[in-house]
Amino acid sequence: MLNAFPPLSPPGVDRATVVPRAPEGPAATMDLLLSVLESAEVGVVVADASARAMYMNASARSMLDSPLGVMPPWLTVALPGLRAQVERHGHALERLVHGELTVRVRARSLARPGTLLIELAIAQGSGSRQIAEQLARGLGLQITDARLLALLWRGLSNDEIAQTLGVRTGTIKSRLFRLYQKLGVKKRPAAVLRAQEVLAS
Repeated sequence: MLNAFPPLSPPGVDRATVVPRAPEGPAATMDLLLSVLESAEVGVVVADASARAMYMNASARSMLDSPLGVMPPWLTVALPGLRAQVERHGHALERLVHGELTVRVRARSLARPGTLLIELAIAQGSGSRQIAEQLARGLGLQITDARLLALLWRGLSNDEIAQTLGVRTGTIKSRLFRLYQKLGVKKRPAAVLRAQEVLAS
């Protein structure tokens, strides 16, 4: 026989004052997961069987220069090869090049037939714009300082950096001095090492 009495309140607490907890169901869990995915540094794309992007997080939209979350043609063309690898090995790993952008791509299948989970990361040989954006995020730098650090990381001399940016070599020396201060380092090798740590993570 079921107990006809209402459940007891915790000791010393009036039953009328007990406030029920908000339900923590699947919807709340899904919101949390989507929030984590959206803010992840790694680019995440979910592609359906027709090569359309079902989901693209903020990092992927920035990396692919696609504010509306549309799959760029150069990545769409690479999907059949990625699918073939996934079917053979259960996962795919590729290095794709588009202009100055070089991306490390990992892919695996999801439960829904034909659906791929694609992870994107900027490769070390990538263009200066993408590298600068990654350095700006990772080190909390202004994009102008991050561009300077990206050129430094590429091994360019002060004269070469000045020529690339269209300024005088003396200006570059002053900007490098301020950049070193922001990074908390004193010399070029230490600044390059900081950049390497961010780009390798």
